[in-house]
Amino acid sequence: MDSQELAELLNQVEQKGIEWDKLEEQLNISRELLNLYSKSGPVPPRIINNLKKFIEEN
Repeated sequence: MDSQELAELLNQVEQKGIEWDKLEEQLNISRELLNLYSKSGPVPPRIINNLKKFIEEN
């Protein structure tokens, strides 16, 4: 997956005011790792899919 897509999703998280602690707990991934993926190479599809689902539910 594209790191640009992840960056857009992380932007949506910020715009919605979703708490990062809640996101990290639900996805079992740290904010630091998400930021790293958004700035570099391929993002595992599982992360993108889970993040999309999380944003829709919140």
